[in-house]
Amino acid sequence: MSTDGEIKAETETYRVDGKTLRRDAFVLLLLALDVAYGFWNLSQMPARVPTHWGLSGQPDAWGPGWVNAIGVPGVAVAIYVMLLLAPLIDPKRASYALFADTVRFFRLASVLFFIGFHVVVVRASLGDDVDMGRVMRLGVPLLFIALGNRFGKLRHNYFFGIRTPWTLANEEVWVKTHRMAGTVWVVGGLVQLAAAFLPTAPGAAVFVAALVIMVVVPVVYSYQIFPRP
Repeated sequence: MSTDGEIKAETETYRVDGKTLRRDAFVLLLLALDVAYGFWNLSQMPARVPTHWGLSGQPDAWGPGWVNAIGVPGVAVAIYVMLLLAPLIDPKRASYALFADTVRFFRLASVLFFIGFHVVVVRASLGDDVDMGRVMRLGVPLLFIALGNRFGKLRHNYFFGIRTPWTLANEEVWVKTHRMAGTVWVVGGLVQLAAAFLPTAPGAAVFVAALVIMVVVPVVYSYQIFPRP
């Protein structure tokens, strides 16, 4: 017997239309404000600004001022558009009706992350004393926690979630892996968040170690639970 969710997935399909964009009105407003913020600060940007920072917080790459002013929000817009349109070409497009709210949340979380990053980068470019290493070691775990908290809602698709040969081949493996991975990502994110308050070297080491665990454990788990003849 089909569940209500399965019936919904069979009768609805993912589309990008006026209704979709109205539901994303808050995200679109944030993107517009971020782009405006970039252009507002463009004329104040030095000719040469740091464009990348290592885990230590020290800049290790430089570029023209416009990169930080309008390049970063440009990336945010591009990622939003990609997350919005990617399901349209997914062979499992029909299943998105089962987790449309989660996909919308992923778009919001990604946009919020890049806007926060953009504001901090602009302030650092204009000479404010910003510890970029710690900022990233705080921001990235918050994103992991937010996304991991929604992993259990994801259903079979080719763009969102833990996409291994075993999760893609078996829907039960997909569901079990994402329930487990959600817990791993939330706990791992919390560990990374706490490590952000450690001195730089040990804090960065804990961050990387937790990241490796968050990536590897769900992959190994999906392999282990995959049914074999």
